[in-house]
Amino acid sequence: METFKLFWVYFVGFLTLLILDYLWLWYVTKDFIVREFWNLVSVDDSWSIKINLTAWLLAWFIISAMIVTFVTLKYNNILDILFYWALLWFFSYAMYDLTNLTFINNYSLKFTLVDIAWWTFACSLVAMNSFYFYNLIK
Repeated sequence: METFKLFWVYFVGFLTLLILDYLWLWYVTKDFIVREFWNLVSVDDSWSIKINLTAWLLAWFIISAMIVTFVTLKYNNILDILFYWALLWFFSYAMYDLTNLTFINNYSLKFTLVDIAWWTFACSLVAMNSFYFYNLIK
């Protein structure tokens, strides 16, 4: 596949993840995250979560690049993509959140379960969206 088209597949995956996570963090779970981690998160005067934008963009770029590289471009069937990517992210976030639960004081079990479920779902949507876009422009 030519480089220009491949760039757009990566961009669509990245944009999908940014939109999903923005909606998740600032509209769906903002209060939940602040309530669960009030002593760990930075908030402004209106109780909005403050983030390190550079780190956020870099992390989400890497996650979306992993999705496109290891799933979207590898599998030809949407069911395989959804299954393997959901499984990979379930294991990845379970490892991350359960490790945090192991040694970070007051790390929330409720947050752990929600975070694992969210990332399994969100990354599956990114994989699906980038897969459909990839096949559209192929």
